[in-house]
Amino acid sequence: MKKVLFLIISIASIASATQLFEKCASCHGKKGEKHSKGLTKSIAGMPAKDVTKILQEYKAGKRNTYGLGTMMQGQAAKLSDANIEELAAYVASLPPIVEIATKPKLTSDMTTEEIFEKCGICHGEKGQKKSLGVSRPIAGMSAAEIVKDLKEYKAGTRDTYGRGEMMQGQATKLTDAQMNAVAILIGSLPPVKSEEDNIAQDKANKITQEQVDYNKFMEEYFKTSKNPNETFDAAKKRYEEHQKILKENK
Repeated sequence: MKKVLFLIISIASIASATQLFEKCASCHGKKGEKHSKGLTKSIAGMPAKDVTKILQEYKAGKRNTYGLGTMMQGQAAKLSDANIEELAAYVASLPPIVEIATKPKLTSDMTTEEIFEKCGICHGEKGQKKSLGVSRPIAGMSAAEIVKDLKEYKAGTRDTYGRGEMMQGQATKLTDAQMNAVAILIGSLPPVKSEEDNIAQDKANKITQEQVDYNKFMEEYFKTSKNPNETFDAAKKRYEEHQKILKENK
């Protein structure tokens, strides 16, 4: 009986840890294999005590590695000490990932395309994503606005969405020439329509099609009407009856 109870508790604990890790996986990967935001090392297989220490420090606001302190504190603050212990044990159980040496995040010798590849980690390969789910897509923004934003981040005078420190860490590595070049590249990308734009466009298309159907019906109706005194209101009523019949037959 004790063995069965222990097994049930163990399974429940694993399920709980898996659910907790789902939030982590959006940045760190389902198996802890990803470099979060292209900056961190993979966390898979990290010792549980290290994971616990890191999460507790983020929770207390005492850690800001890679400028991700604000973001990580927001996540860690939602975890109880027991949650943190569960997560730490789960992360430690994941198969470690063999790290492959890569080029530094941003350097003075990088090309415009290489710089934008790094931006694409958060903003999307075509600048189409909302970085961390909050920023607007950068594709199609004017080069002047991009340069202004980057210079403000570099100077530490901008903190949009609480991402100032993270963006400052990136912008400080860019020369003015690199900023201008990557801004021009971003400005050349096709703008991304917002959800509101898509809804408005769908509505406009629907209205346009309805109007076409309506005009066509009216034209045919008056051509074939045998009543010379047929009024517009009467014809409109016929159209509405016609639409009702079409809907009922669908």
